[in-house]
Amino acid sequence: MGNVKIDGDKVNEAKSAAKALEQSIDQTYEQCEQLIAYVHSAKWSGKSRDAFLSYLEIIHKYHKGMKSAVKKQTKALNNYNSYVGDFLRDSSVAEVRNL
Repeated sequence: MGNVKIDGDKVNEAKSAAKALEQSIDQTYEQCEQLIAYVHSAKWSGKSRDAFLSYLEIIHKYHKGMKSAVKKQTKALNNYNSYVGDFLRDSSVAEVRNL
């Protein structure tokens, strides 16, 4: 088994990208909610309205899932250094090294 090498600069780059992605997803989610509310309140009826609303609801659901996943990704990247330290101090790591 090989060694795992993690480039600190790339981790920082990933943190920045994750933060930007999280902000973009949050903004798009909010815009989607506003648009859905607008469509519900608008004087618009018919199949085209229903189709558009169905499309928006799919996008809304997708973005809701993305918000959750991206938030976890950002948290993991921000806590990366402490996770590495915790892992190295774990007793099972010492056991494996002593095999």
